[in-house]
Amino acid sequence: MTGFSTVAADVPGVKIVTEIAAFHELVVSNARPELITDKAVWAEGPVCTPEGLFIFSDVKQNRVMSWSEQQGLKVWLEPSDYQNGHSVDNNGRIIAASHGRRAVLRQEHDGTWTTLVDSWQGKRLNSPNDVTVAPDGAIWFSDPTFGVLSKEESYGGKPEQTGEYVYRYDPSSRSLSRADTPEVHSPNGLAFSPDGKTLYVSDTQLAHDFSNKKLAHRIVAYRIDGTRLTTGHVFAEVTPGIPDGITTDEKGNVWSSSKEGVQVFSEQGERLGRILVPSRDTGNLALCSGADGRKWLYVTAANLVLRLPVKVSAAAGSLTGK
Repeated sequence: MTGFSTVAADVPGVKIVTEIAAFHELVVSNARPELITDKAVWAEGPVCTPEGLFIFSDVKQNRVMSWSEQQGLKVWLEPSDYQNGHSVDNNGRIIAASHGRRAVLRQEHDGTWTTLVDSWQGKRLNSPNDVTVAPDGAIWFSDPTFGVLSKEESYGGKPEQTGEYVYRYDPSSRSLSRADTPEVHSPNGLAFSPDGKTLYVSDTQLAHDFSNKKLAHRIVAYRIDGTRLTTGHVFAEVTPGIPDGITTDEKGNVWSSSKEGVQVFSEQGERLGRILVPSRDTGNLALCSGADGRKWLYVTAANLVLRLPVKVSAAAGSLTGK
């Protein structure tokens, strides 16, 4: 673990930009950002566990890291089969999207990993990227081709599916269904509204070719109708960059990564403000509450992983790392 900080330290260069007054109700204007590490290669998949650990994927180093104020920074899983996104199910188990296994995995209480799903209609999945758990316990995940097409973020391979899709897996019946999301080209981040009736899906088509500005870089909102998604509409455009990872807070606001840091939108899709991060890109974020009641925003931004205090908690059931 040489080169990794074990105690959070100040990180200069973070700037909070308020665009709508309501942003003051979400962030601490004089927040003291804390650096967890600046030695990651590509940090992703942040989530806080029921045991009080913060974990994140260092995808290109094929490992998952853990951090807490008491334990510092440690290797949590290596090799990780290039895990990316993480979530926590209703029984407190970690759910992981694995590029390397081309599967969605679950860590059992004894520490072993179970493959929940790795194929659709007899063909391998692309490279599950993000995962979130619905109030009813169903596991929703995105399956773009970013991982499988990158030998730095997977074991390599060829896509077998006809496109990039969102899926719903029901652990109780062990059944998998593919969602109908014609408004989304390359699904990535996923997050539920506080009432569980809306699923937000980030469309990161632009990441396939950043020179083509006509490609999608937006968040699409869908209503939940039983096990289906309906009435999709564009919720917000995110620029610069893409809305790679997204999450929601208890008030219904949507927090999104972008190239410059974090952007926060109201339930109506109005941008409230931004948190600028001194990194070449920001990939993901997570809202977590500590045992002491303090509320934090954790951010994974390429080589940087940091946190800063906020005033809101994650939406119920939104303990995800997209």
